[in-house]
Parts: sequence; structure tokens; C-alpha cells
Amino acid sequence: MVRLASPTPSTEAGGAKARILDAVVAIAHATGLRKLAMDEIAREAHVGRATLYKHFSGRDALVKAAVRAELDKFFRELEGTVRRYDDQDERIVHSFAHAYRLLDEHPALAPILRLNPDLLLPYVVTPSSSALNRGTEFITSFLDDGYLSPRQATRFAEHTARQFHTLTLISETDLGLRDPGGAEQYARDFLLPVLHRLHLDDAL
Repeated sequence: MVRLASPTPSTEAGGAKARILDAVVAIAHATGLRKLAMDEIAREAHVGRATLYKHFSGRDALVKAAVRAELDKFFRELEGTVRRYDDQDERIVHSFAHAYRLLDEHPALAPILRLNPDLLLPYVVTPSSSALNRGTEFITSFLDDGYLSPRQATRFAEHTARQFHTLTLISETDLGLRDPGGAEQYARDFLLPVLHRLHLDDAL
């Protein structure tokens, strides 16, 4: 049985806050985040400074909110993929592949990785990494009940989330992930064997 967590409510469409967050992504796509300025965001979002500061206390708070909003969109999109597959192996293969392509083609991520990747460190490589923690929880949520013990399910989910982070942040690879069907084949070759082995270990 698939146990997906309830999606985080989306930002109200067309509202000033949504336009501000969209502006951050648009600017990051064009120039990265190093020189991101509040005045530039206000102009891009077509809001006044007072409105901008009403929603966000400063640049750091705004970047964090934009990352959270993009993660919300990312996981909502993945939930749709997960729900299409009854078979656990197929859920893992296709959700991994879809997730990889979503981030590989994300309009803001590539410029940030190229221009100032250090700005992503607080979100992906710290003990409180929101992206890693949410990824681990998400993967755990769609494993079949009882297929793995809770301990093994957590281990598999964290392993998969960490692999995903590495492949996304260091995108140049000879693993063929960008080939047609490449991401699916990676999941079949390197993720499913781990899942099945942990299942066997539980049975011993």
C-alpha cells in the first residue's frame, strides 16, 4: 500500500507572494543567486519594497522560502508519478527517473550549480538538510507496507536520497543518465538490487 504524505498547500496562485518567489527563480535562472538583490526581486515581481518586506524579512529568508516552494512543487509532481504504478519496483524506477529529469532541467538549478554552488550547501549537505530529509521521508512513504522492516526502509530511503543528491549536484557522469531511458536503467541497475538485498536480509 502506498502511504504518501499529504502535499504541502501551494502558494495562492497570482498572489504577490507567489510572484515574488517566481521572481527569485527567474533571476537565479539568469544570473545565479550571488548578486540577488531585494530591489531587483521587487522589480521582477512587480511589487513595491513594502510588499516585499511584508512577506520576507530579508534576502536569506526569501531564498529559503523559494527553495521550500520549489521543493513543494517537486514533491507534488513526483506524487503524481508514484500514484501511477501499483508495482513497488516500477514506482521506484519511474519516480527516480522523473525526479532526476525534473532537477536536471530545472530552470534555476543549473545556473546556480555553475555560478555559485556553495549557496546550495545549507539545503543539501548539512545535518539538517531539508532536501535530503524530505527526500528520505518521501521515498519511505511509497514503499510497500511490510516489504522492509522500518529500519531497512529508512536505510534504503536515505541511501537512495543521498545517491540522488550526488547525481544531481555533480551532474557530469559516464553513467548515461541523460540517455533515452538512462535514468530508468540506473535505477534498475543500482537501486533495485539494494532494495531486494535488504528484503532478503530481513528474511534471514
